[in-house]
Amino acid sequence: MAFLCHQVTRGFSSSAVRHAVIKHVMIVGGGQMGAGIAQVAAATGHTVALVDTSEDVLKASLKGIEMSLKRVVKKKFADKPQAGEEFLQKVLQNVSTSTDAASTAQSADLVLEAIVENLKVKQDLFGGLDKVAPT
Repeated sequence: MAFLCHQVTRGFSSSAVRHAVIKHVMIVGGGQMGAGIAQVAAATGHTVALVDTSEDVLKASLKGIEMSLKRVVKKKFADKPQAGEEFLQKVLQNVSTSTDAASTAQSADLVLEAIVENLKVKQDLFGGLDKVAPT
């Protein structure tokens, strides 16, 4: 019976997830991993809010994303420089930064974390976000 209940519950929960549309992604942690996730999400058309406690980290993240995108453009758009520049600008326009996780979470469809591997820090982060993020 427990197996049956688990399967039925799982079926209900995953069917709702299948129909969810993710447009706005919030990534907590502006280090190398967070910036990489932000770049990929922005390049696939999502609006991305990259959140960190430090403005300096966020500035470095944006610079790293731009440099990485320029390498992509150089390879992918070698014969179409104008299209490459348009791609670069479009992706960069999809990325914003913030130091306020609580207000940013209110409009996020998906929240990802790329912070320090410390269970207490992660629990504190998600405990705070649970109070403000939409369900």
